[in-house]
Amino acid sequence: MKIYDFDAKFFDYVRTWMALHPGLKEDEVEQKYNEMMLSWLNAPAQWLNGEKPGEYFNRYTEPRDLMKLLEEYMKRDIGLPEPLYSRIVALGDACAPYLVRIVQGEHNSEKLRGTALALLGDMENALPRELCIDLICASEDGDDLGDLAAEALMLTDDSVVEQLMDRYDGATEYGKMTILDVCSKYRVHERAYAEMVKGLMTEYKIRGYYAGLLADYGDPRAVEPLMQALQLTDLNYLDYIEVRNAIEALGGDPGEERVFDGDPDYEALRNM
Repeated sequence: MKIYDFDAKFFDYVRTWMALHPGLKEDEVEQKYNEMMLSWLNAPAQWLNGEKPGEYFNRYTEPRDLMKLLEEYMKRDIGLPEPLYSRIVALGDACAPYLVRIVQGEHNSEKLRGTALALLGDMENALPRELCIDLICASEDGDDLGDLAAEALMLTDDSVVEQLMDRYDGATEYGKMTILDVCSKYRVHERAYAEMVKGLMTEYKIRGYYAGLLADYGDPRAVEPLMQALQLTDLNYLDYIEVRNAIEALGGDPGEERVFDGDPDYEALRNM
């Protein structure tokens, strides 16, 4: 099972193409990117013994073989070929159980687990919600896997909100913040709204974060607590700006701006 660096081969193709089209500006090259990619994928390649890069992985029909390829690319830190990614997604249900096991395998690298989760998210009806919720509830700040799970759930539907809020009390502090982030995209849960307001009033170091959640949630009732937060004396300048923006996003009027003399962020921005 040979491993080819598809990205490197494509960039070689791009360099050759650009040499044949001198004088193009950067934005013109960017506009041609998709055209170049399609041309490269569909042209017989000498380094593949005449096969087309876009069709190379169609030879693999067994999920185990595709999982070996996926793991090998991750192990060698070589960019995962788009045709391999597409082949795994195309096989869908056949590959899904293997990908779930990869995500569940705590001994696997975070990069491998994250890629497996992304693949599941691109398969129709294959995303394991409970597994994503488990990852979110156990996540800590800097945990990319929990953030990827949250991003995947944001692409589902509002039925996930009830499942998330059922697990809210048992989640880590960062997990709770992530749960509310997902819930802010769906205006359907009263407790989620209440927890956002609570965070705004009590989490003095990150009030701006909760202000942003309330803006995303989109409930005009939040204007009142946001106006109260705007007057808090321990509000730093950057959070103050986030609170003002949230009020305006919800149709409120934050009034005249306060002065923050002495606040390091305020002074730095004022002196730019």
